[in-house]
Amino acid sequence: MQPEPTDSPAIPSPLPWQAEPWQRLGAQWRAGRCPHALLFSGQGGLGKRRFAEAFAALSLCDQPRDGLACGSCRGCRLWQAGSHPDFLRVEPEKPGGPLKVEQIRRLGGFVDRTSGREGARVVWLAPAEAMNINAANALLKNLEEPSASVIFLLITDSPSGLLPTIRSRCQSVAFPAPAEEPALRWLHEGGLDDCAARRALAVAGGAPLLAARLAEPESRELRDQFLADLTALAQGSTGAVALAGRWETPGEAVELSRLLQFWQHWIAQMLRARSCDLTADEEIMALLQRLPGSGSDSLRPLFGFSDQLQQARRALLGGSNPNKRLLVEELLIRWAKLYR
Repeated sequence: MQPEPTDSPAIPSPLPWQAEPWQRLGAQWRAGRCPHALLFSGQGGLGKRRFAEAFAALSLCDQPRDGLACGSCRGCRLWQAGSHPDFLRVEPEKPGGPLKVEQIRRLGGFVDRTSGREGARVVWLAPAEAMNINAANALLKNLEEPSASVIFLLITDSPSGLLPTIRSRCQSVAFPAPAEEPALRWLHEGGLDDCAARRALAVAGGAPLLAARLAEPESRELRDQFLADLTALAQGSTGAVALAGRWETPGEAVELSRLLQFWQHWIAQMLRARSCDLTADEEIMALLQRLPGSGSDSLRPLFGFSDQLQQARRALLGGSNPNKRLLVEELLIRWAKLYR
């Protein structure tokens, strides 16, 4: 299997579907026109962090070759050892936690001093949307008065969660989902057969690194159990409150916002199957057949529920810290009502 999305090689390089933004940014770097702040944005699982690390390594390399860090100079050796004096990584102290204002304020000592190696200094910050308002304002001061030779690399899955003033001071580098063919090729090279690769890529929303993680057995089992519980709820053989207690904290394999993404994917399959007279997976067709009504009238409640799922995901990803138990319970109750 391919590594998980946060993993990268000792000297990272961009992924196959990142060739265009890499060439464009590399041309700016070689011409000495690299912006002082870059914002890498796009859905999770596309390799934005690896791209940012690859660019940081290139920026700190003493003798780049073929548009990449060479891997053998002193700068690259320091990078490999995790001890480069001109590189600073800023991320939450705990996975899923916030970026605190104290962490951002400590940037001052790094950006104000001169480079130890007479080159660029790089601040790698992710996830940028994890900053609260105080942390964001502290970062804004550094972006408004950039120090010479300092490059800020901000990585985010949710650019709307950032202050507009921060977004406006960064050059945006958007990462769309790649075309299906290169994504499937990468998954095949990682050991997935075609059927497993296609299913994982579909449920991952086209994000290859996320698809590789979701194809792992633990994630597949959890996803299958969630669909089975939604089916049982639609059949009336279980209750929404009991299920909410089970799924408010899914576990390490899949976070809650990802469960809601799966749910949206299954609803999209149901909508396509009925509106276009297509077939879908057996479990999805069984849910569709139990749905009251027929034709387009039966789809209106599904569209409304899909919108509610999207709003719930935004709340989870936007840093508003909703009550997960109540959020899941409300969604499950409404799901059950679709089948009454």
